[in-house]
Amino acid sequence: MVLVKLKRRKVLASAAFAGSLLLAAPVPAEETVRVGGTGIGLELSRLIGQALHAADPGVATVVLPSIGTPGGIKALAAGAIDVAIAARPLKVAEKVTGIREAACMTTALVFATSRKTAPGLTLEALPGIYADPTPRWPDGQPLKVILRSPAGSENDYLVQRVPALEGALAAAFRRPGIPVGATDQENAALATSIAGSFAIATLLQIRTERLALTALALDGVEPAPETLADGRYPMPLRVCFLLPGSATAGAAQFIAFTQPPAGQEILRRHGSEPTR
Repeated sequence: MVLVKLKRRKVLASAAFAGSLLLAAPVPAEETVRVGGTGIGLELSRLIGQALHAADPGVATVVLPSIGTPGGIKALAAGAIDVAIAARPLKVAEKVTGIREAACMTTALVFATSRKTAPGLTLEALPGIYADPTPRWPDGQPLKVILRSPAGSENDYLVQRVPALEGALAAAFRRPGIPVGATDQENAALATSIAGSFAIATLLQIRTERLALTALALDGVEPAPETLADGRYPMPLRVCFLLPGSATAGAAQFIAFTQPPAGQEILRRHGSEPTR
């Protein structure tokens, strides 16, 4: 009986000792990387976050709903997020805060439709499409223009490349009844739900969100990472992940997962070409 009691005491002592070790051992805290900005890069950010978490379960990525490029930059400067996504170059006033481009890619700005098949178009034809109050596809079916918010960077980008578009877009905004996508996600929802839609989008968003949209060839060139890499596609759009002057360790890891080899494969598979 005494022997049994001694053994029982040893077992209890061992259990208590093990418990004290568990209590004393540091439990690794999960670091959260908050990402926000232009909507075209949100789903890509989730995919990168998933890859990072699979490699390091101690790092989790939270992607905010679309707050646009300006919103992302402001949130980054205020410390509200750790990584911002921008679809335009940083302004001088933004750079002086210490914010910098940490990783960039080029995707295709495209014209997309809900039609399963549609003919390509030319840059020369674009002003006529937006200026026409009742545009039609070559087969006679109604072409339903969807506009982006006047504050969106896409409009300025298009006007820089096709100056004649400025007046055509202004005329389109004055016509009643034309739907306007305030965010990238709202724009995509309109484009996929309206028959015969004609919307400005990006190949990156179409592929990452698996949107039921057809990206049209432009001037005879299909939008693809290959045609972006060799410079043939006429509307390349640069998108960057931004970091503040003092980045968190988790944010630095997130950026590392956009780099070759794994990150390069993720970017190319989803419609973008890594750039410096």
